[in-house]
Amino acid sequence: MNRRQFALSLAAARQAPGSARARKLRIGAMAVGEYTFWGIWADVLSEKGKLGGGLLDMEITHCWDVNPKLAAEFAAKFGCTAVARYDGMLGKVDAIAFGGIHETPWQHLLARPYVDARVPTYLSRPFAYRLRDLDSILDLAAKRGTPLMATSVQEHYSQASFLRERIKRVGIVKAVHATSWSTEYPGHFHAQWFLPKALGFDVEKVSLITDDERNATYMQETMLFRGRDGQPPFVAAITAATEHHYLSVNVIGDKGAESVTVDRSPDTRETLYAYFAPQLFDMQRTFQGENYQPFETIRKKTKTFLAGYYSHLERGGQLVGVDSVPADWSPRHLKPNWIDPSIFSR
Repeated sequence: MNRRQFALSLAAARQAPGSARARKLRIGAMAVGEYTFWGIWADVLSEKGKLGGGLLDMEITHCWDVNPKLAAEFAAKFGCTAVARYDGMLGKVDAIAFGGIHETPWQHLLARPYVDARVPTYLSRPFAYRLRDLDSILDLAAKRGTPLMATSVQEHYSQASFLRERIKRVGIVKAVHATSWSTEYPGHFHAQWFLPKALGFDVEKVSLITDDERNATYMQETMLFRGRDGQPPFVAAITAATEHHYLSVNVIGDKGAESVTVDRSPDTRETLYAYFAPQLFDMQRTFQGENYQPFETIRKKTKTFLAGYYSHLERGGQLVGVDSVPADWSPRHLKPNWIDPSIFSR
């Protein structure tokens, strides 16, 4: 089944009996408990959310979390049905989306039944803790023809595409400097995905210097981008500290400089609309059969993330080639006992 056939079959399945109007896409919310975007996304998608649920053609109909109590609380707040098992939404939803971070090391196992059944799937950042785990789910998605998406919220910011276009004015890029919030690393440290979206995904090496990659008070990440025709290799450095929530990026070239700054609005509804709705719009397009990025880009982003961890944990902050991290190597989990692995053998 190609993408066009998939989209047509999904559209037919969504058609409400006796109505000329198609029903909304039924979305299964995965990992809705703690450290998750799902509270924010639900404010956009749910009729009970702060934006009233009318912005997109999606609605949350089911949810799951490793903690049944937190799943029940989410279901009661946003008007959906909590399921007991992670695969309990099969046959009930048109797509699923992971929103947390603690589930990431097991995400490929949690998602497998859905990807295998051709249910469009959104993977939460940072996508995988082992390259082999990511490859297992990407290979299955390619085999089944399942639409799959794995992004960070900042990849969808208008400032990323704006900067990508504006840097053509700076001539040969000499250096890039960004600032971000250190306590956002690793999962919420979105700058590590914002920069490749704006500058290109061809990162060759990464270094990471920090006091604790799981709860940093300071951090310096450096990305070495490969050269291309007329553009020598250049370095992008991200400096992060506490109490510094906004993102800023400055690109310096031989003909000038360009910069962007992203800060939160004091208006919650405006923040939801400007910062989080674009991600959900792109998610919806993927769920309708149009993959947001090639699978190889998802793989490259994951390798870049893992290289930073590997630099800090194994190489004392030295530059590490993104292609040099062993496929079975894994960093330390943020919450090692988040899930009982026996549920995957039941």
